[in-house]
Amino acid sequence: MEGKMNDFLRMCLNIITQIGPYLVVLLLLKYLVNLQQKRAKEREEEQKKGIIRTHYTIKTEKFLVVAFIVGTIFFACCTAMSLREKEDMFVICIFGIFFLVGISGIVNMVMWKLEVNGDEITWRSTFGKKRTFRFGDITYCERKKGSVRVYVNGEKLFTIDSNIDKEEFMEDIERRRIPVKSYWTNQHKKNRK
Repeated sequence: MEGKMNDFLRMCLNIITQIGPYLVVLLLLKYLVNLQQKRAKEREEEQKKGIIRTHYTIKTEKFLVVAFIVGTIFFACCTAMSLREKEDMFVICIFGIFFLVGISGIVNMVMWKLEVNGDEITWRSTFGKKRTFRFGDITYCERKKGSVRVYVNGEKLFTIDSNIDKEEFMEDIERRRIPVKSYWTNQHKKNRK
């Protein structure tokens, strides 16, 4: 009887370990979608009331940063375990690469920030470099898939990735009639020349 119970528990544990990561990813995505919808609804309400926020900050969601940290810790542990168990060098390298990608992603998510205060924009890069400019300095913006590239005086200054809520910033861009071009259209024009 006890052997059947252990087999059943082992089977349940196997199912959980196989399905668990997919459930975690689905829950994370559901949370992010709900958060985006909530913010969109709040913005819509503010627009109906005629409220235009002049000070806001754009950065990576804290929940996404925490998820990235947990994943990086997981790959750090996998790397350490594979070293301890003297695994094949290929396995160690794969876990090590995922760990390094995780570290660089965390640094990017924590450091990158865009702060808008009226007409003034302060951008902080991944490496902590700060630059302040005005909306009038923006030559144009370029959309590529879900991300937006911002060009100041003709040169690309920064990119707002697709995983960052940029609706308020894009509303400011539209309100100031700053051109927003498509990356693919620009590439097609360059190739024709």
